[in-house]
Amino acid sequence: MNKLFVIHYYPIDYFPPVMNLIDSLGEKVEIRVSTLQKSNSLDAYGNKKAKIYRRFKENKKRSSLFVLVQYIFFSLFTLYQLIRQKPDAVLYYESISAFPAYLYKRFVGHKVKLCIHYHEYMTPAEYCRPGMRLSKLNHSLETSYLYHVATWVSQTNQYRREFFMNVEPQLSECVCHILPNYPPASWFRKRKLHANEIVKCVYVGSLSLTDTYVLEFCQWIAKQHGKVLFDIYSFNFHKNTLDAIEKLQCPYIEFHKEGIKYSEIPDLFDRYDVGVLLYKAKTMNFKYNETNKFYEYLISGLDVWYPKEMTLLHEMDKSLFASQIVEMDITQGVFPNVELSPREVDNSSYDRFSEREYESFMQFLDMQQG
Repeated sequence: MNKLFVIHYYPIDYFPPVMNLIDSLGEKVEIRVSTLQKSNSLDAYGNKKAKIYRRFKENKKRSSLFVLVQYIFFSLFTLYQLIRQKPDAVLYYESISAFPAYLYKRFVGHKVKLCIHYHEYMTPAEYCRPGMRLSKLNHSLETSYLYHVATWVSQTNQYRREFFMNVEPQLSECVCHILPNYPPASWFRKRKLHANEIVKCVYVGSLSLTDTYVLEFCQWIAKQHGKVLFDIYSFNFHKNTLDAIEKLQCPYIEFHKEGIKYSEIPDLFDRYDVGVLLYKAKTMNFKYNETNKFYEYLISGLDVWYPKEMTLLHEMDKSLFASQIVEMDITQGVFPNVELSPREVDNSSYDRFSEREYESFMQFLDMQQG
């Protein structure tokens, strides 16, 4: 395989697995990417080995008609680039990105190797939620055509793969794969010293009062009277979330509203002891979410605290990792015991890196006939 074309409708800057794929394979294959331009103030992701087309800018406050028109233009622009580039393989992420891949595979590039990856697991009912009209329409193209001609379809873990295959029985096991959300080897910290004079916790990612326990966790932080510090890095949050946290007036919580650039996270994590996950896990997707943040914390030598509602982590064999992985029952007020004693983590056994997964993906495609 010499040319890979990636279609990712939402800005890739918000999706570490896409950036990691480009970084892993950029030296080995010519990569072109079609995506939206992000709207926040952080520097845009770039890789000198990949050409990234950002012809249109995301705007979350526009009308549904504007979104539809922009989506049509995005799809036509992407189709034009596909026709120009004539890639050996097309990889699109999520149902929302399917339409230009459908047009190209069905009407132009019949021999192209079609690959599909899902960051999230969507049940059939979730495609019918408000605001999902485009994804639902695209998903009908997937079930009627794209799944039948795909070379590769992947979920992020075994649970999601099994759920997906039960719903889509037309997919054979040789087509449906697992592509985990692991961070790159450059993040790896072989040893981590937890001084624990004060336990320093960090959270990186999206936040809402509806879908996360961030307020409950912050209320617990306030009750620790300085034994635990909590820093939040998030640019994707609802105003009522920020208002609720600021209302606590807790000096031990700091909210960095500008977020942080993905490439700067490894050095940031060196300053902390614990990485926190706060999903309420109301859906199958989040109950069985092996989130990239989980492995980003572990590869950095951080302990991980997570809510018991995250079923996959609850069932996981924690002894596989050197860090302490601690379950919280937040609704019952059960939080980790805070130990203020020094501890060193020997993280040398950690072996889950994005490069291995994406190289295996490319080797699989190389073995397939067009």
